[in-house]
Amino acid sequence: MRGMSGPSLTARVVLGAGLMVAVSGCTEFSHFGQVSNRMTSAPVNNVKIEQQQEDGSWKTIGYSDGKGAWNIFKMQISGGGRVRMTKAGYAPHVMDESDFLSQHVILMTPIEEEEWGEGVSD
Repeated sequence: MRGMSGPSLTARVVLGAGLMVAVSGCTEFSHFGQVSNRMTSAPVNNVKIEQQQEDGSWKTIGYSDGKGAWNIFKMQISGGGRVRMTKAGYAPHVMDESDFLSQHVILMTPIEEEEWGEGVSD
């Protein structure tokens, strides 16, 4: 086998291991999940996902898509602030950042039409 051109076995193993780390590490850069209706288990689209800032204001960090899924780059999530999920017709869902990052399925409770807007405050 001597005299064959190309990288050595050691170089190929190191290259392969580096490629596996690069490919498998991609999930570390984003947080993903799905929002569902607590009563029907149907996906809830266009849910606004916000994080509370140090000054008390809320910054939008993402939305759920047409299938209720979200995928937010972790660099958009600043450390420590509470996370709020809101949509007209549903009770707002507020949680600590650590709870948000450890969950991949969030259930939102529908509310009656005349109650829309209650409970959502800045």
